[in-house]
Amino acid sequence: MGIDVLKEYVENTKKILELSSLQIGDINNAEEYRQDLLSSFKQIGELSKENNEILDGNFYPVVKKQNDLNDDEIKLLQDFSSLLIDATSMESVDLPLIQIQAERVLKEALKHDNTKLKILALDSVVISCYMMFNLTTRLYPDYDICFKYRDIGMEAGYKILEYLDKDKFIALPDDECKDLVVINSRYIRSLFEWGDKEDKESYNKHDIILMKRALEIAHDDFYLKQLPNHPWIAHKFRAYQYLADFTEYHNRHQFNDEQLKEILHYTQEMIKIVDENPELLPGCPKIEQNFFLLRNTYFAKEMDLETYRNELLNLMKEINHDDFSPRMVFVNLLLPIEYLMCLDKNNLSKKEKRLVTNIYSTIINYVYHTPKTGALSFVLTFLSEILRDFIEVEGGIEFEEMCMKLMAAIHPPTYVHSISVARITRFLLQQVLNKKPEYLVGCLNTNNVEEVKKQQYELLDYTYNAAMLHDIGKIFVTETIITYGRKLIDEEFELLKVHPIISETLLSKYKDTKDYTLFAIGHHKWFNNQGGYPSSFNMDKCKNKPLLSLMIIADCLDAATDTVGRSYKAGKTLDDYIEEIKSFSGTRYDPFAVELFNDKEIYDGVSFLLSEGRNENYREAYRVLKNL
Repeated sequence: MGIDVLKEYVENTKKILELSSLQIGDINNAEEYRQDLLSSFKQIGELSKENNEILDGNFYPVVKKQNDLNDDEIKLLQDFSSLLIDATSMESVDLPLIQIQAERVLKEALKHDNTKLKILALDSVVISCYMMFNLTTRLYPDYDICFKYRDIGMEAGYKILEYLDKDKFIALPDDECKDLVVINSRYIRSLFEWGDKEDKESYNKHDIILMKRALEIAHDDFYLKQLPNHPWIAHKFRAYQYLADFTEYHNRHQFNDEQLKEILHYTQEMIKIVDENPELLPGCPKIEQNFFLLRNTYFAKEMDLETYRNELLNLMKEINHDDFSPRMVFVNLLLPIEYLMCLDKNNLSKKEKRLVTNIYSTIINYVYHTPKTGALSFVLTFLSEILRDFIEVEGGIEFEEMCMKLMAAIHPPTYVHSISVARITRFLLQQVLNKKPEYLVGCLNTNNVEEVKKQQYELLDYTYNAAMLHDIGKIFVTETIITYGRKLIDEEFELLKVHPIISETLLSKYKDTKDYTLFAIGHHKWFNNQGGYPSSFNMDKCKNKPLLSLMIIADCLDAATDTVGRSYKAGKTLDDYIEEIKSFSGTRYDPFAVELFNDKEIYDGVSFLLSEGRNENYREAYRVLKNL
């Protein structure tokens, strides 16, 4: 296995990420956009094939090797991990592979009691767990998944911190090891999160103690002499920055009054460092530091709420919406979130309603123009907060509109898939209404065929809208969706399986979407209830099962036959899919599906929707994106 081959994998993967979310740019019309998407995903297919061959021939045989790894193999895995992660932005090219190699190298280090290798491997575990932790904290409401990564990462981090003991520290083999130990003294805080059932008071206290210890190191002559070339000013700044950010999301962690005053003090110390050493900290925009100071002044009760809101608005006017560096992505999204969290949702003034609408429009536009490489994790973390706590304003942007525009901005193929599923479902439902309305008796509380016919427009409208929104939970796991460059590993499949639960939970919060939760939670469950996911959903207790069954057919049909953004290889034909329906009749699919596709009018109509209809869906995506 050569590093040059693995470099090729990294470059291919970066290219795939760029191709997967094509922006309008200089594209002149909808047809050109569609053709460019087709071309992009053809390239993705070719790159993906190359990547799978690289991994199958070079990476997996090493990490799965039963015998001990030799020094060259260990170094190669470490070098590969370095290529897969950007330590500055903390964005990864391929996070799961980092975790796989870290676990394998750590196994070797523990086996041979190699201190340097152990520290390097533990550091990789901390980084990969931090990034997986960030990803899985978005899996609302299934937060528990994230705590697995927190606990593994914290265990690795505390093992590194054992080397802060001065006798152990001085015995470390080189400055690289010492640097990593010092870095982890502050970086371990990134994993410090807790669940609703855990003791916030003790966690908050320990959180502050951790950062104080990191600061003490920077003032201890022992460590300063041991590491004279370490960037100690930057170390102190980062520790202060972590402390300043403890009040994130409107002091969600509930630090007490005494702690909040202490946090304000440390925030002021952070500002001093920035003012005195601007050349040493080029990646830290002044507006971010001012935001921390403003927020912590408010929480320390040295500013009232009205003043805080007005100062946030003034600060938001200074934001550069054309800057997509990681820290400016942070400012562009977190600052508006903080302002929205300050509002009384049930008592908004006319001015506040206008501001809320403008904020959401600005966020959609900024997200669309943010490059999908280098800042995606930041973007998705903040979007999950925005959608979880969305404020609906009459006459403003509705939750449904916000979700669909964000989906189009982040991953146009998923947006197009949603449109396609909605239109195919509506077509199938219209045919059933015309030809076999008795199949629908019971749906939307109908009692007989006459009521079905009387409510046909309500049935069509309900089903179309529900199908459009069935996949909004995928916004939260976009990194996994765009993993085109290789086969998904088991952990990634498990993450994807959460998206129906996320979709259902979000839709249930708003009056205009709460009736659509059935399609969100049930679209991956089998007709006979014996397969699919989530296990908590029971098809047999579903009152609108016929409507859901039609949507499941449309969903699987579009996914199986699309060649753009879904299968990443040549899609099946409609006839192939009909054979699948026959094979799974009564198990995965409603037996009625076979009868549906035996009807020539239905067959021809679906054929049109999969060809010219799908092309129109991509043209519609272009029109939406053109207005962002």
